[in-house]
Formats: sequence, structure tokens, C-alpha cells
Amino acid sequence: MQIDMRRIDPSLNMNRFYSVGLTKDLFGQHGVHRQWGRFGTWGRHCHDWYRTQTEAETALSDLVKQKLARGYLIKLPASEGQGL
Repeated sequence: MQIDMRRIDPSLNMNRFYSVGLTKDLFGQHGVHRQWGRFGTWGRHCHDWYRTQTEAETALSDLVKQKLARGYLIKLPASEGQGL
């Protein structure tokens, strides 16, 4: 699962993205991969690892809530946004 978000405010010259998703490595650890930055750049990224999938899902949910509170909007996939 991956969630992409955007925050655009021309008056502040703000054009940001934030992407967060669940990952799993070969050893069974569950994690959250985050990538963020300004559109047109690779941005920055990091992985946070958790013991269980439930902990990772909770962390992902908390990150999304924090970003929504800061003004980010969830970007819908192209197929969902066109009403097909």
C-alpha cells in the first residue's frame, strides 16, 4: 500500500510531495518507507522498521494524519480521479 500526498500553495511558493508506503524485507521485518520533497526533485527518503505489520500500519496511519493536519491532500490515482 502506498499513499501519495501533495501540498501546493503558490502564495508561499510551496510545491511539495509526500509519499508513504508499507514495505517488508527478506527477513520478515515490516517497515514504512517515506519519501518527501519539492516536485521536480528526487527528494529525501527513509525507512523505519517495526516488529509487526500492525505496528507499521499504525505508524503509517499516524504519518498520514500528521500530514493531513498540515495541509497535505491525498492524490488519487489517475484511474480513480477520472471516474472510470
